[in-house]
Amino acid sequence: MNKDLLYISDMDGTLLLPDGTFPDDYKKRLNRLIDMGLRFTIATARNYDSAHPILNGLNLKLPVVLFNGVYLADFNSGHVLEYANSIDRQVVENMLKFALPRGIDPFIYTFGEEHKLYYQNATNPGSQAYVKSLEGDGRLCKVDRFQFQEDEKISGFLLIDTHDQLKPVYQSLQENHFDHLNLYFAEDVSMKGYHWLQSFHQEASKGNMIEILSQKLEIPLERIVVFGDYLNDLDMFRIAGRAIAVENALQEVKDSAHEIIGSNSQGAVLQYLELIFLDK
Repeated sequence: MNKDLLYISDMDGTLLLPDGTFPDDYKKRLNRLIDMGLRFTIATARNYDSAHPILNGLNLKLPVVLFNGVYLADFNSGHVLEYANSIDRQVVENMLKFALPRGIDPFIYTFGEEHKLYYQNATNPGSQAYVKSLEGDGRLCKVDRFQFQEDEKISGFLLIDTHDQLKPVYQSLQENHFDHLNLYFAEDVSMKGYHWLQSFHQEASKGNMIEILSQKLEIPLERIVVFGDYLNDLDMFRIAGRAIAVENALQEVKDSAHEIIGSNSQGAVLQYLELIFLDK
């Protein structure tokens, strides 16, 4: 029953339906597999406050990789078990000096006593859609200017705009901070015509945090199976024993996978796991 393997899935675009939900029936089906001995957890770009409400009721016993590998946490309590390095404030200041005069709206994530997501404006449809998607999220803070408390670590930042607007920023960050930042630059999967430029500390990635999880659980990387769809999944694709892409994944991700299954709209990850554990 492959009980010696560890299965790790991305959430958005992979485990979740296209509307960002994971129905109660899916939770019951996945819980049944976990009760049978499936070792399963998630590695997501979401932070705890965003991921837990969606998967609440899922019996995740293993630590979860959150915020693109910025931290490893207990799913039930949100207690942070491991934390990757934060972005130097001077790097963020340099980014702001380059982006703000160009009319680009940065979103900056911090971690102190609680998680915060600061922004000044949302002036284009891409950034406006992102703000709308976070309605009710306690992290979101609209500010007149970016100021951070002494105890706040900068976990990452996100710029949403057209390709032409963001490309000079991407090139500048690559040239000046290539040794400090882990950058993702790709089209917004939900808003065609707009791109996301997202950055974390160079040591913060799903792949690096899965390596830490592998050591904690004493499970060799070659016994880990991962599911994903986006650029931020490539790090874990490279280090896992088996990498599986969903059909709706970016072509670059599918090209890097050992196997391609159905789309997230079909619940393909859950179907795959059921096929392995139930079809015996």
